Amino acid sequence: MASSLLSVLESMRGKIDVLKENVEDLRVRNRILEEENQALRRTVEDTRRERDKAKLESDFLSVSHRLAQDPDSIIDARRLISRLIRNIDRCIEMLKE
Repeated sequence: MASSLLSVLESMRGKIDVLKENVEDLRVRNRILEEENQALRRTVEDTRRERDKAKLESDFLSVSHRLAQDPDSIIDARRLISRLIRNIDRCIEMLKE
């Protein structure tokens, strides 16, 4: 009876050790996946910013091409639009204060 109880306890101890190893492996894997997830979130955010910037540039070019037909006029129109945007940004900053 005592020997069977000892063998059961020893078997349980072995299974507990295996479970401890599994838990530690899962914790390490979880940590790695969380870091990867954070990196992917940063990549997604960077990509979204780049997309928004490209869309703004596309809209900007579209408007400038509609405003002028020849390259010199387009350059002047882009400068005018840039100046207007800077003025608007300054006004927004002044309103925030």
